[in-house]
Amino acid sequence: MKYDLVRDEEAVSAAVATVLLFGGVLSIIGMMMISMIPVIEELQGSVERHDMSSQMTLLAKQTAELSETGMPGDSTEVKLIPLDGDIVWDKMRGGMWYSATWYKENTLRMRGALDFDDTIDIRHSESEVKSICIDDLRLGPLNPYIYSIPSWVDEALFSAAPGLAIPLGPIDIEIYQNGIKQELSLALDESHSLDLRDSGEMTLKSSHQLSLIFSKGDGGATIVSANDASPVDKTGRSWSIPLPAGQSQIHVISDIANQVRISGNIETTTSYALPSGSSRVAVASTHTIDLQTPEVIHVSTSTNSRLLLRTNVDGGIGATSWPSNNGALLGHEFNTPGLSGELAITNPSTDSVTITWKGGGTSVAGQSTSFVSWPPASIDGSPIIDASSDIFVSWYASNISSMQQNVSSITLLPAYDTGASSGNSYLYHQAESSIQHTLSVSLQGTQTNYNATMTANQSALLTLESPVATIITTEGTSKIIADENPIRVHHLSGDDGLIQAMHDGEQRCVAVHIQASGWITTSLPWKSFSGRSEVDLVAGWKNGLHPASMAISVLGVEGANSYSTIGTAWAFHLSRLTYQFSSSITGMEVAYSGGAVVTNHPEFNAFIVSSPSDRGGPGPRFAATIPSLHPAANSISGGGTMTLDIELEHRQSLASTTAYEVRRGWSSPYGEAIAIESADGLESSEDWTIYPGRIDLLTDYVGWVPDPSYGTSESIWHTNGDAIQFTLQMSSLTVEIREEI
Repeated sequence: MKYDLVRDEEAVSAAVATVLLFGGVLSIIGMMMISMIPVIEELQGSVERHDMSSQMTLLAKQTAELSETGMPGDSTEVKLIPLDGDIVWDKMRGGMWYSATWYKENTLRMRGALDFDDTIDIRHSESEVKSICIDDLRLGPLNPYIYSIPSWVDEALFSAAPGLAIPLGPIDIEIYQNGIKQELSLALDESHSLDLRDSGEMTLKSSHQLSLIFSKGDGGATIVSANDASPVDKTGRSWSIPLPAGQSQIHVISDIANQVRISGNIETTTSYALPSGSSRVAVASTHTIDLQTPEVIHVSTSTNSRLLLRTNVDGGIGATSWPSNNGALLGHEFNTPGLSGELAITNPSTDSVTITWKGGGTSVAGQSTSFVSWPPASIDGSPIIDASSDIFVSWYASNISSMQQNVSSITLLPAYDTGASSGNSYLYHQAESSIQHTLSVSLQGTQTNYNATMTANQSALLTLESPVATIITTEGTSKIIADENPIRVHHLSGDDGLIQAMHDGEQRCVAVHIQASGWITTSLPWKSFSGRSEVDLVAGWKNGLHPASMAISVLGVEGANSYSTIGTAWAFHLSRLTYQFSSSITGMEVAYSGGAVVTNHPEFNAFIVSSPSDRGGPGPRFAATIPSLHPAANSISGGGTMTLDIELEHRQSLASTTAYEVRRGWSSPYGEAIAIESADGLESSEDWTIYPGRIDLLTDYVGWVPDPSYGTSESIWHTNGDAIQFTLQMSSLTVEIREEI
């Protein structure tokens, strides 16, 4: 069979055209898909951002209510339902700070407190900055308060330090000695005593701050810090004191008439102290307490006061370093105790100084100490002494005159370079004495060399492994100088004494002595963790090698006082609860930290979903409660439906007084956006429109104003120059995250 094949050119052309058309369509579709995928991903990212933003905003609202009005043990439950992203904790990129000044026409700025290194920048141009003192706030449930007990302590008596809202249940305390750990639980309003005779050094780790008193021999005298100590002058209106069995004496000193209330497991008493009518005499009252067993005694006053405790009333033993009226240990004016005893007045300068009081006075040569029988016979009350230059004052209990350090006691030797309880330079004077004197030196940092210019020079290297040394004293005037980190020096006289203890991260003071219009860089007496991993950082917070949030007091010249607390700053390392997701690019997030809900979507543009809550106005008032969320040890992270159980652990007051400038800063990358977002309503100000950036000319607006500096993350609470009724609180919340099955 024969077939004739015929080529149909038109059919071939049509087939080829069809194939090419189909390929072209596929190419177009592919190109369209490639160009549309980012759009689709961006739309999905937008959905994820808005969905999680609404959930985080609900979290912020419930957390703010719990932080401001809740009590310890109160909790709330929040459910987070992510789409495709993960919920994780970020402990290294969250944080914020507040600062406040306590005198008119003063400013205080801070920079670099949240950088994890060992330096900090401060800016105060109005006067010379003498020193700064830093307290580790031990923020977070995994960061216990650490108390090192030296070998010279015979008894440690302690109770839970009260606050605005403290835990309802018992406080967990761990006792470490020679590698052996013991545990105990301490109920609220319960005191506990440790007999440490011949026990050596010991360490306490407590889940809550303690009121801790060291006793040696038969006790003595010490000034006791208030529960609500003012950041301005360290006075207060309430004290909770663990007292031993037997007779104790409480001496309360104030500027004006005072009501003193004493309560506990004893009969509550209320008494009144009235001015004597004499000039230059403060108001003092003395109260004797007899206890059959150790108890916690609560003292409250109607006005800001100082309190002196004596546990051996008739023995003529005990002494204490006495703070000046501006709160520092170095000052010009002192409301001295009205109890029978002796004052030791030390002049750290090279020039002589004149000291006066009502009806009398004396002079003290340069770098020497004078002793005065106290109080003068003609004065009834608490004599006020004035000095022509900065001096230190110590009060010695005595039943006879002219004891000149023949009093068995424990005192804290003040540092003359910082005017505080720790520093690098000390002046020590020892008169002729019939009892033994020694100095116990403890490291307040990571490492330092010190040299003591006694009859035979004594020096040593203090490290974290060997932080304590003893100096054998000699008669005369000597200096103790540390070359790197600060030290703290206790003067041990005889076999008896009493002193209130501090935790290991408290009152670490560094000398500055600089006046500058720009930034002043100073060192932090802690280890640098810059560039370290999160695991290392968390471990450093826990063992105290790096501060887990800080309170920074700046001491400077104000009027006649060289060591006034000009201002205080609080820096908080806050854990960020972060929802991480991807859109057209990776690295997108919605996060909650410190009360603010923030996001960097789209394209890493910082956006504030919900501003941090505060309570400003009406009038020149500002109040804020900082919600500090911390993950529990068993919290999880990842995707899936997550349930957050948030429980309030405690709430503490950081300040409640009159301030003249309040600032707030936020860590990057959201600090600048929060500063701008907080200034809600500023755009309606005519003054700001006419004079942008001129805060001094802004008279028609009260509220947050971004600092005029370029790219700043700071805001200033503006009140047209009026004094601010300033209240700052911190709430610690524990968050347990579990995944629903």
